Amino acid sequence: MVTPPSHRWTPLVLVLAFGTLMGAVVPLAKLANGTGLAPPAFAFWQALGAGSLIALVSFFRRQPLRTDRRHLRFYLLAGLTGASLPNLAIYAAANHLGAGLTSLAYAFPPLFTMLLAGLLGLERLSVGRLAGLFLALAGTAIIALDGKSLPSASEPVWFLVALAAPLLLAVGNIYRTLRWPPGSPPIPLAAGMLLGGAFELLAVMPWLEHPLPVNGLAAFCVLAAIAATALAYLMFMEIQRLGGPVTLSLVGFVITPTGLAAGVLVLDERYGPTVWAATAVIFVGVAVNQLAAMRQPRPATRGRG
Repeated sequence: MVTPPSHRWTPLVLVLAFGTLMGAVVPLAKLANGTGLAPPAFAFWQALGAGSLIALVSFFRRQPLRTDRRHLRFYLLAGLTGASLPNLAIYAAANHLGAGLTSLAYAFPPLFTMLLAGLLGLERLSVGRLAGLFLALAGTAIIALDGKSLPSASEPVWFLVALAAPLLLAVGNIYRTLRWPPGSPPIPLAAGMLLGGAFELLAVMPWLEHPLPVNGLAAFCVLAAIAATALAYLMFMEIQRLGGPVTLSLVGFVITPTGLAAGVLVLDERYGPTVWAATAVIFVGVAVNQLAAMRQPRPATRGRG
């Protein structure tokens, strides 16, 4: 049976939509922080709202969230590595580096996932894939070591914080691959993961000076992030179903330029030629890695990015 041309393009259209939605969330977090809403509060409301919306969709699809011990453990650990900690790192770094520069981190989850999978014996590390990884890391080193690329001399620390996010997402990818509850549909698991992340962030909410988005701009940013995240996670599941892991890994190519464009056009951020050159090096590295991946069989990875 021949797949209709329109259906063949569906995964790529979803990749563009998913990447655009997720790339827009980082600038929203920075705008909300400018009103006094701290990154943990933004990440909490984003996860709680999006998780609740996806849980509602799951309920109407007659796929309710399971609450046995195995599923609850999955929600908490998947939420920790795939939602709460990565988002917290990204949003905190964006306040120091800018939304655009921080969005470069989204190019790295497939690279770090490949590296961890290889170290754990889950995947073969080819020369081409390792070359792509080292090329992308060289691009980040150019930015981190160039004194004119970052807002101030102290910001390399926050650049490392931003890079912690894709490493955490890679750990989450591996965890979900190894511990995905058998027979569980993806949509309720996505809801449970986000709600698990919100539950973990709840621990810091009482210590925040402004835990509620009472400002009009902050409320708008939170609601927009909730809608974008819910739609993106639903698209994510469809991308994985239709396109597989290689197509899924392309989302970083969309999230990063979306974040850079939003930083420049919406937040009036400015970057020198070194940043743009290093960004090109990172993208070439990711492309080399993914081209090498397409030449070798690899297991499906249930992960973001």
